[in-house]
Amino acid sequence: MRLNNQSRRKFEELLIIKAFKDSSFRTALIENPKIAIAQHFGTQLPTEIEIRVLQETDKVLYVVLPHT
Repeated sequence: MRLNNQSRRKFEELLIIKAFKDSSFRTALIENPKIAIAQHFGTQLPTEIEIRVLQETDKVLYVVLPHT
């Protein structure tokens, strides 16, 4: 599964909005992203895709550099 930058950003945006509105989804997404995505969206991600979910705090800011 390869997503172009626009599709990837839309997917990330969808996950962030869902996690913001649904605390149980947010917890599940942090604990096991692939299972959370499969259960809530009915989408199985390929095994070669790895997802890491980090939650910022008021003292920690994450900067994610896009794949080149």
